[in-house]
Amino acid sequence: MTGTRTAGRTVRQSAAPIDVLAAGDLKDTGKTNLLEALRTLLPSFNLPGATNPDLASIVRGAQLRSLDPSYTLVLVNGKRRHTTAVVSGDGFPGSVWVDLALIPVAAIDRVEVLRDGASAIYGSDAIAGVINVILKSDNSGGQISAETGKTYKGDGGTGTFRGHLAVPLGASGFVDLALDQTHQSLAVRNFALQPNYLSYPAIDANGNPVKLGPNNSLPAGAQPNPKEATRDPNPWRNSGIPPYTTTAFSANAGYGFNDTLSAYGFVTYAHRDARSPQNFRLPAAIFANNPGLLSIYPNGFTPEEATNEEDYSATGGIKGEVAGWQWDASVTAGRDRLDIYTQKSANYSLNYPGGPLNFYDGALIYGQELANLDLKRSFDTGWFAAPVDLAVGGEFQHEHYQSKAGSVSSWIGTGASSLVGILPVDTVDTTRNSRAVYAGASTNLLPHWFVDVAARYEDHSDFGSVSTGRLTTRYELGDAFAVRATISNGFHAPALATQSYSNTLDMFGVTRRFAPPTSAPARALGASPLQPEKSRNYSLGFTADPLPWLHAAVDAYQIDVDNRLGASSSIGFDTRGAYPIDASGTQLTAAQLASINALLTKAGVVPNGPAYFVNYFVNAGDTRTRGVDVTLEATTKTQDIGRFRWTLAANFNTTSLTSVAPIPAALQGLPNITLLNKSAIYDLIYRAPRQKVIGGVHWDLDGWSADLRGTWYGRLRRLGAGNVDYYQPSAFVADLSLARDFGNGISVALGANNLFDRDAARVPDYARSATSKAQYVGAWDNSGPIGLGGGYYYGRVSYSF
Repeated sequence: MTGTRTAGRTVRQSAAPIDVLAAGDLKDTGKTNLLEALRTLLPSFNLPGATNPDLASIVRGAQLRSLDPSYTLVLVNGKRRHTTAVVSGDGFPGSVWVDLALIPVAAIDRVEVLRDGASAIYGSDAIAGVINVILKSDNSGGQISAETGKTYKGDGGTGTFRGHLAVPLGASGFVDLALDQTHQSLAVRNFALQPNYLSYPAIDANGNPVKLGPNNSLPAGAQPNPKEATRDPNPWRNSGIPPYTTTAFSANAGYGFNDTLSAYGFVTYAHRDARSPQNFRLPAAIFANNPGLLSIYPNGFTPEEATNEEDYSATGGIKGEVAGWQWDASVTAGRDRLDIYTQKSANYSLNYPGGPLNFYDGALIYGQELANLDLKRSFDTGWFAAPVDLAVGGEFQHEHYQSKAGSVSSWIGTGASSLVGILPVDTVDTTRNSRAVYAGASTNLLPHWFVDVAARYEDHSDFGSVSTGRLTTRYELGDAFAVRATISNGFHAPALATQSYSNTLDMFGVTRRFAPPTSAPARALGASPLQPEKSRNYSLGFTADPLPWLHAAVDAYQIDVDNRLGASSSIGFDTRGAYPIDASGTQLTAAQLASINALLTKAGVVPNGPAYFVNYFVNAGDTRTRGVDVTLEATTKTQDIGRFRWTLAANFNTTSLTSVAPIPAALQGLPNITLLNKSAIYDLIYRAPRQKVIGGVHWDLDGWSADLRGTWYGRLRRLGAGNVDYYQPSAFVADLSLARDFGNGISVALGANNLFDRDAARVPDYARSATSKAQYVGAWDNSGPIGLGGGYYYGRVSYSF
């Protein structure tokens, strides 16, 4: 069971809160991937919308207990899974997480979600909790299913095929195969342009096109372009659902040689092609930057960021028993590679017509290899009410991160419009090794008092060693009630991709460099090597089974995290105007400008233009998260109207910023230097809803079944233009499905998610910038838990054999 190395305990007997979701639970959500299904079923699991339509809209991360996605460890069959190669900048700066959308749902037997810190058992990342995906291990039978659906507005269509086949392997083994394939079509939810907002270059008195003035205003003596009368009133395509096609495969196998020796192995592979439409480029902007390009895009263009991704993981192991010890030795290798492209675009620095329109931007690659040895044994000491279960083990991990340069045309000059390719100077090839030893022991000190302790020591080749410990206990108050508690510390190692992330933009004499913290320009401007984020977890709860058909659990928790990651403000200068300014537009004194130049010169950095700015990742501050999880489950059976399974689950949480790291000494004489600005603080403490409640009922009778589920999200505090506060209102979303089992393995299901077509929240006009209000009729707040697709209906046909 996830969260302990003790065998034989059940979820109801657990000393820590665990959710178990069966394969049928996932299927009944009508969601196309595991990530979306978990969001639907778990109140402590939040899947925020992407605030920017870039790679974060393709590789999405989810929060457990309102914390950073990288604080949730993901296991497959109990083995650590590798992360994506993408470094997030969308509200979770520096975060790198496991992409749950690439695990085939058809392969899953169940998902165990531990809502508690467990770094002392599993190592880095297990601060908020652990998600353990258990694959099917059948030796016969299978299922195929086809599902299709679309939004109420008629777009955003999906098609999903799933297949599962299990066969015996010799007399004492199995091979279990699964396949998922999903195609998602584009859904567009952008607002229209304001009727008087100009899109085309103006026409002067001589009939020639001329540039528009500030905020797309008419220059003196010019007239609107006649094309304004026939323009597309809603040319933007970057809010909604981006299109993708994902194919995911898995194989799980095991073979028993005898009663004490067996071998096992499992493989997952996924391929995803995705496109993310970006901001529309108006004809007026094209004319201002490269007039020749209008011959290709006379009415503007929508560039697209595209990815071609391959992801695989393979584990092989052997386990047995000798001299009373159960042992398990395994190796795991995982790899994620994204080749990135900018399509249907242009590079304004090149000559058009004749210049390229599609660009290869480079590749991001992350690999992880692990070797584990676990040993377990029970000792009957006679001192306690039960034998002592002892577990010891060791682990070696090797990580490798690379970024590869894009084609020259993707980064030369101003680079590809929308996503500039990776420059050769920004390429990375770095590795890290870590070693760990761990031990744990558990027993019943008294007949009704269970105690589980664990400790772990890790040494990393880059930032050093970390020690973690965990004490978990459960006390039974009779047959129906129990109290449980945990105290632990944990950590999250800074990802290789985060430590080495480098990005350079050089446009119109302005160089903007996001530099690794250990690089010369970053060190010159106050950066220091990233330290692990460290946590202290406390939880206290109770469980109750007052009636045979009723179960309840309440768990309160506090999670303190030190050294939270953030991104520094832009540090540098711009001397193109009448006086030097910083990134915020504040005038720099001569002494301040000289100080910045002196710091850069000392580090051997020579800016190549009149403006130069540097950002870097930093350990920015500490936070405290407090919350309560509530779970109620009941089952009622009737003779006439069937069986009902009732569920009510809720998460209530709050996060506060307890301290902010000091400004580096080298920067204390400069204006407007912050490690956490107001926007970054809001991302840390307000990104997830502070209340989420899910209530539902499952009914079945004589081959018929139905699911009705309602989810309520509390209001969300947000930050608008000009640092204006506003709130997304609370929201209720309902899902409904009906299924019929016709016998002989054939079943059909129909359903609707977001049954009442609840829209995402809008940004109120008072929180929008003047530019936004002048350009668009309205604006969505994409950051909330309700997506922009709206209501969605679907149908599914399945055949089991």
